[in-house]
Amino acid sequence: MSKQETAAKGDKEEKKSKKKFILPIIIILLFIAWVGHSIVTQSGDSAGSGFAKPLAANGDSSALDSGFVEAVTEADTEEIVIRTSVPINENYKAGIDEEAGKNVRHVYEGRRINIAVIGLDARLGTVSNHADANHILSIMPDSGVVEITAIPRDTYADAGMSDSSGQNKLTIVRANRGRKAYLREAARIARLDNIPYYVEVGFSQVMGLLELFGVKDSRSGLQVLRSRKGLGGDDFQRCYNQAQFIRQMMLRHFGKVAGTFGDVIIRGGLAFVETNLTAKTVSNIVEQLKDRGFGDRPEDVCVRVRPALGMKFKVHDFTQQEVFDELKKRIENHNVHSGEEASKTVNVAHRLWTVIKSASADSAKSPAKVVRKLETYFNQRAWMQVPDHEDRAVIRTHIADLLANAYRRTKKEAKAAHVEAVIKAEEELFAKPL
Repeated sequence: MSKQETAAKGDKEEKKSKKKFILPIIIILLFIAWVGHSIVTQSGDSAGSGFAKPLAANGDSSALDSGFVEAVTEADTEEIVIRTSVPINENYKAGIDEEAGKNVRHVYEGRRINIAVIGLDARLGTVSNHADANHILSIMPDSGVVEITAIPRDTYADAGMSDSSGQNKLTIVRANRGRKAYLREAARIARLDNIPYYVEVGFSQVMGLLELFGVKDSRSGLQVLRSRKGLGGDDFQRCYNQAQFIRQMMLRHFGKVAGTFGDVIIRGGLAFVETNLTAKTVSNIVEQLKDRGFGDRPEDVCVRVRPALGMKFKVHDFTQQEVFDELKKRIENHNVHSGEEASKTVNVAHRLWTVIKSASADSAKSPAKVVRKLETYFNQRAWMQVPDHEDRAVIRTHIADLLANAYRRTKKEAKAAHVEAVIKAEEELFAKPL
């Protein structure tokens, strides 16, 4: 055999030898890659727990560190705990198991009646359904305890917007997808199975309720409860302040609601807001809580903020007028030093009288125009922003009479009767502050 033939034979044998090792090496590399991918995937899943990545207070998710994520998600990185309203029905729908792919544990600790209390941002005479205040009252009649879950308005929620828009927030859900979608998203954030009831209020109605609860200057009271920057803590402290106000008013006034004039308060209160609660349902809740001695102990009502955040919240005593006055000064000082302009004051009485005169001119020939001009103001209870009580009462009467007459002339008797019933209930409710 020549030298060339010998060399060629050697090359063939070397190539065969290399081929023997190539396949095992490829298999080993593929195995290592698969294991590494599994570890990374599991780590990512545990951090999210099936929920979107929580945002920092300023909306910048990149600013989050591991400590913040842990504080926000609590122990839910390993398991999602859903508090249920009724005992769990273990019978799955035929052929469908929605929970198999989720690490979810449902907990039942007695009956739970969930009511969403929503503050809408509609300005005077305008229709806007952004949910600026978001609270869920979980009433547990078996134990006589109420939980208030406060949710910052910018909490991530599916508002049906593109990911790049930055508009997937709970406040946008109510405006963009409607009330049903809002209640589903609020329940998810609060870790509740469902929220069947709602109460919605606008600025004017909140001012009326503040007045009813004994706050002397309802406009300043609203400013305090809506302040996001002036009192520190950004939106988390703000929603906590609102929840604390609700808590303190519940404890302070429950005895009146459960007392002799309870029916007047319940009927008037429900007529004053937008809600699907009935007087019978609320009366039953009040009676059950009363039987459990509700209102005798501060711990009968607790406040939670969700998503959970590792921060200490300042607790203000909103039962004291001096506290409102002091907080108002702090907000004004903050606005001065930060260069922010004070909110413009609108002469509400003048504006409403202008609308009334315009509607009066249309009442003879065009009742449909009267409805268009006055319906939104009526639904908002806009007259509650008029500080002079006598002027307020006259404005309310004019709006109600014109609107009820217009409804009747357009063959909408039920709506006309509703207007008259609302006004009567409101007059009874505000006859004497709580």
